[in-house]
Amino acid sequence: MGAHRYNTLFGMVLIGLLLTVTARTASARAVSGRTRVSIKDGRWFLNGQPTYLGAEAEGLLMNARMVNTTFEDRGRPQFDVEGNTSAFLTALGDYVANGVGAITLNLQGGFPGYEGAVNSAFDPDGALRRQYLQRVKRVIEACDRKGIVVVLGCYYQRQDQILKDTGAVRAGIVNVVKWIEGSGFSNVVLEIANEFNHSGFDHRILKTSEGQVELIELARRTLPGLLVSTSGLGNGRLPDDVARASDFLLIHFNGTGLKDIPKRIEALKKYGKPIVCNEDDKLGDEAAEAARLSVANGASWGFMHNTANQYWPFKFEGIKDDPVVYAMVKKLTTAKRTGVYFPPPESQGGWRKIDESDDIRRIGRMDPAKLEQLKQWLLQSDRRNFAATVIRNGYIVLEVERGNSSKTDARRVASVSKAICATVLAIASERSQQGKTSRLMSFNDPAFDFIPWAKPLSDPRKARITVRQLLNHTSGICPEATGARNDGTWEYILGHSGDVRTAKLAFDPGTACGYSTHALAHASLVCETVAGMPYDEFAVEALFRPIGCEHWWFQYYDGGEEIGRHPSHGMGMPARDLARVAYCMMQDGRWQDRQVIPKWFVQQTSRPSHEVTTPEMRFKIPAQTFSLGWELPALLTGENGTPSGEGIPADARYKPGSGGQLIAFVPSLDLVVTRQTGSSGQWQYAEYLRRACAAAITE
Repeated sequence: MGAHRYNTLFGMVLIGLLLTVTARTASARAVSGRTRVSIKDGRWFLNGQPTYLGAEAEGLLMNARMVNTTFEDRGRPQFDVEGNTSAFLTALGDYVANGVGAITLNLQGGFPGYEGAVNSAFDPDGALRRQYLQRVKRVIEACDRKGIVVVLGCYYQRQDQILKDTGAVRAGIVNVVKWIEGSGFSNVVLEIANEFNHSGFDHRILKTSEGQVELIELARRTLPGLLVSTSGLGNGRLPDDVARASDFLLIHFNGTGLKDIPKRIEALKKYGKPIVCNEDDKLGDEAAEAARLSVANGASWGFMHNTANQYWPFKFEGIKDDPVVYAMVKKLTTAKRTGVYFPPPESQGGWRKIDESDDIRRIGRMDPAKLEQLKQWLLQSDRRNFAATVIRNGYIVLEVERGNSSKTDARRVASVSKAICATVLAIASERSQQGKTSRLMSFNDPAFDFIPWAKPLSDPRKARITVRQLLNHTSGICPEATGARNDGTWEYILGHSGDVRTAKLAFDPGTACGYSTHALAHASLVCETVAGMPYDEFAVEALFRPIGCEHWWFQYYDGGEEIGRHPSHGMGMPARDLARVAYCMMQDGRWQDRQVIPKWFVQQTSRPSHEVTTPEMRFKIPAQTFSLGWELPALLTGENGTPSGEGIPADARYKPGSGGQLIAFVPSLDLVVTRQTGSSGQWQYAEYLRRACAAAITE
């Protein structure tokens, strides 16, 4: 029966216990689950397909805590336990219809709002109680029919005292896993303990991380393939050894403020496993925002409604429990649209294009007269050669070329390459979390851990610079405001040429904002170390080819014998291929059926990525406009002669490049805008985007 897997001390005891539970459950009919849960590349799958396909929460597991649907209290024999379970099952369809993809159960329930309840599926020796299991089975099978997952918890604080000793705790885990196997459940994942380090537990094995690791491994040995985890307290944190042992990371956000949710999630991404909050007791607008923040940062979120579902007398009324919360869950789990168009490479036909005014108005949903005005403005805005494209609903509705081909001229795109570098680096980070690269890296890691060519550091403060700060211009590395040239040898870029402007930081990391081309050159080296190949090769393999780009070139810097020659982030690309990058970002990083750019990165670019409030040092624009390589033009204030974001939607992202070059996308308008010149100098970037947005027909 598997008792040989444990040490001799417990061998005889476990054999007896396993025989007992086998006898108690032998009559249970093994069922073939219709809902099969699995994990692939850090995402949740049901029956081989990502959850919530096409929605913001794609690959996640939005859930509700329903641990007291199978509640009993041996001190309250009058309580209708079967009626309580039936009430939940009556409402189950409503929860599922509004986006709930999993529920959490627990074989010892949850706190019912009063002390002293005796609620456990376990006998003192760890054997399982048939009557309790029958209710749990009813719920699991109903969830299986509805196509959702059950996070089945074993132990709960205040109830583990029922188990007589550590051997009984171990036996209980084995018995539960055997019951799952014998019942044929394929929609169940296991939670060893609810908030294992809670003071309400007595048994040390349920109070320590090493005890949880032991029980996780015990469950996994008993039934290979079963997904197993355990949850921590409400601060959103997990010990390192527990995170490494778990198949997915279970956290609670009860005591976690909204502003800390992204930080907690980011700290766990280094493990490359699905992050699931399965308990948050916030309500209303606050809970809805917690759900949105969780999804935006790549984590699943779970609702715990104490007064309705958790505390006696229990109520299960579907979305009536909290209409605001379930409206948000519904929104996050609903596919945005179907039949999204993706253009083939230009050599195979490329972007679809409409020219007739009626088609532009009817199909492209753009005002032809305003587009004509935009065309004339583009031609008169400067004397440079250029190629510009405006794309709406997947159609080129305006294309203006003067001397440059929008299809083939891969001229220098200047600082537009910063947005592309940040995007490529996000792909490298995501792949590293999945164990597919040479090194593990998150944007919160020290950047110079991945730049060995910079050692010894020319300024000890550089050791504190994070990868994120390289991308949002808060690193302090050689801001353009210093007047230092942007290009040179790697010794010059890395601060070893004797130029004090590159050797010493202009400010402590994270304390100011100074636009820095040098910082993005550093980012290309980070990418090279993480990916295990030069930046240009990785960018082509990971981003350009998957989305159909066909023309590009990269800038290289030379170094001495110890550094050598490496690609920088600088590059060139035609306007139509630049549009592919923006279009992929607008589709939450998807291209056809492939997640090319991590969704979390796309979502994080929609807001400032630092807390600096003073103006940027060179351009004097608000520091908050700088996100992760991309910028937020709607936050431009127009003060003191700087550009204004008036008329630009709040969800717009863009990246201007010297010489009148631009890449931009506006999800709310399904709009992509690009311009490429290969030149240098100033231009009215925000005005171009504003005029394109104004041409969109929105009624």
